[in-house]
Amino acid sequence: MLKQFSFVVVSSIFLMGAFGCGKSRSTTEFLTTSGGTASNAVADSSKFTATISGKVLFEGTPPKLSKIQMSADPYCASHDHGTVETEDVLVNPNGTLSNVMVYVKSGTEGLTFATPPETVVIDQRNCRYHPHVFTIMVHQPLIIKNSDATLHNIHIWSMINMPFNVGQPVQNMETTTTFDKPEIPVPVRCDVHKWMNAFVGVFTHPFHTVTHEKAHSN
Repeated sequence: MLKQFSFVVVSSIFLMGAFGCGKSRSTTEFLTTSGGTASNAVADSSKFTATISGKVLFEGTPPKLSKIQMSADPYCASHDHGTVETEDVLVNPNGTLSNVMVYVKSGTEGLTFATPPETVVIDQRNCRYHPHVFTIMVHQPLIIKNSDATLHNIHIWSMINMPFNVGQPVQNMETTTTFDKPEIPVPVRCDVHKWMNAFVGVFTHPFHTVTHEKAHSN
């Protein structure tokens, strides 16, 4: 049977609350598993065979990114060299936007999807969060890593999930956590280095992604 899904595009402009917001909606159709939506069975994601492709474009003159001042921490300053900029609005050379969440908003009601066994990693490297924007499924393991030889902490400012705040004073230290409920977006901050920030989208289904330069180079 065919089931209609609607999907949403949420840009980093909206997430950062800077330069206004960008959001668009459209609908498409995906092939679903047989048996309708009134089932507690785990849906077979391999049966969802349709794909969506597209570009998220920035119209107008891209705003100038601000330089980040890292002098408060000598370790961070040693990796700065005066060239590190904010990631509020990342416009690629071809006019597309990076760091844009694209996800199915409706149409998965009544469907249950297995949690991916793969871990998602957010790394504190050169006093920045990598990646800046990412998505994950509920109960999927999230590894928080500190690749720097300085104290970091990751503070997840969730409103629906349990807030999370842990310090990592040792280089290569790792902490694993999970999200129990869907929530979009969830801000991530470092209380030690105020310029460090990231955003995560938590979903109950696998139909979500984040745009980046390589995916939109054509």
